[in-house]
Amino acid sequence: MIHKENWEETKKHLEAFWNKAYYKRCDLAIRVPCAVDNEEDLLPLDCQSVEESYTSPDYLYASWKNSSLRYKFLGEGIPVCNLNFGTAGHVEYFGATPHYAPDTIWFSPILDEPDASLLQYDLEGEAFERHKEITRRLTQKAAGEFMVSMPDNCGIIDGLAELRGSENLLIDMLENPEFVHESRQKIIEAWKATQKGFFEILAENNEGGSSHSWMQLWCPKRHAQIQCDFSVMISPAMYEEFVLPEIEECVQFLDTVTYHLDGQEQIRHLDMLLSVKKLDNIQWTPVAGQPKTSAFIRELQKIQAAGKGLVLLPEKGEVPFLMENLSHKGLHLVVNDIADPREAEDLLRLAEKLAHE
Repeated sequence: MIHKENWEETKKHLEAFWNKAYYKRCDLAIRVPCAVDNEEDLLPLDCQSVEESYTSPDYLYASWKNSSLRYKFLGEGIPVCNLNFGTAGHVEYFGATPHYAPDTIWFSPILDEPDASLLQYDLEGEAFERHKEITRRLTQKAAGEFMVSMPDNCGIIDGLAELRGSENLLIDMLENPEFVHESRQKIIEAWKATQKGFFEILAENNEGGSSHSWMQLWCPKRHAQIQCDFSVMISPAMYEEFVLPEIEECVQFLDTVTYHLDGQEQIRHLDMLLSVKKLDNIQWTPVAGQPKTSAFIRELQKIQAAGKGLVLLPEKGEVPFLMENLSHKGLHLVVNDIADPREAEDLLRLAEKLAHE
């Protein structure tokens, strides 16, 4: 990659991560702002609407080209374009209408009744074909410069919550559980088929594998994020009935899997997640208004003791504590608040000194 100087070394670190090992130290993905050598290399950002900022291959390429020129990707930091059709974006293939905002995409519910027969998807329909064409054109432009991530189409029950409405789905879990089970399976079928289509388009640009943008991950195999943010509203018993089957089926479809655990309310489901043998990693998100990542060191140690990898997004001040108290095997830290390259290099050297199993 043009915008990644130590790519071959980075691959050694990431390959060790997937093998629950470490190469010299834990992974440290760091992106540091830098001056642009030649301002003429920057591309004009021509965007006529918020929707275009998500869906225009030309805009996405220009935006990420400029970003790649404005940052140095140190350690295991990699330039990866975030292909974003909305969290649970696969609901668009069932007819949901996306609503674009500067920081998010949301969908209007379309299921007025708990009737799974109303859930229909078309792999040759306009929505999926449009997403594939955006992906295809963007990867053609980005080839050799930066990677393009898998789209953020994740969460099967999360998708059903978008299609049905969260309040309605909570009631359905109590009063219409068969609707939830049947709908979940239909959404999984569509998710598998469309994920396969994206993997095929993205593989060549991702060196035969796959990449994830904000987790700063590259994998030589088929890797994707799975999640159930909806689970903060349900009990462990309901998670076991409605969500765990989704997790089990999704991990069987993928080669490698990272579960996005969003906040401390999901800790009550952690034991069930750790029981899923083929689940590779837990990604722990520090939610606004909750304690920092390092405050949950016991839970993080428990995850490692269960043989799972960890993907963490700590503040820079937390990193030494985490490196001292966690095994460096299968540990991937994404540090986004370092502005000085010298500070980044100091942290990379410290990581080698603190490396341990």
